[in-house]
Amino acid sequence: MKNIIYFSLLVCFIACDQKWDQQMLLGNWKVNKWTEISSGKKITNQMDFSFEEDGRYLLDYGKKKEHGKYWIANEYLHTIEEGKAEKKVKIISLQKDTLAMEMNRAGSIEKVILVRK
Repeated sequence: MKNIIYFSLLVCFIACDQKWDQQMLLGNWKVNKWTEISSGKKITNQMDFSFEEDGRYLLDYGKKKEHGKYWIANEYLHTIEEGKAEKKVKIISLQKDTLAMEMNRAGSIEKVILVRK
C-alpha cells in the first residue's frame, strides 16, 4: 500500500510539473522575430508552424517542409520529423497569440518569436 501511495505522488508530481499547456500551441504560427543571441544578428528566414490536436505538426521553411509528431514535456517542445531524430527547443513563453523559444542551430543559440496567424 505504501508503494502505491509513493507511486501516486510521483505521478502527480510529474503531471503537475508540466510548465506549458499544449492546447495553447494548437493552430497556425508565423515567425515574427528570429535572432542569433550571441551576435544579435537578425535572421529573416521563413519558419511557419501548424500544430494539430492529434499531435502532428507541419513546419514550413518556404522551400522545404517538415512534418511529424510533437509534444511538450516540462519546458521543451519536442518534435520528431518523419524518418528523422527527435529535436527539442526550449519554450520561453507561450501565450494566446505569442510563442517564444530558444533553439540551438548548428551550435548557435537563437531566439525565435512566433505570432498566431
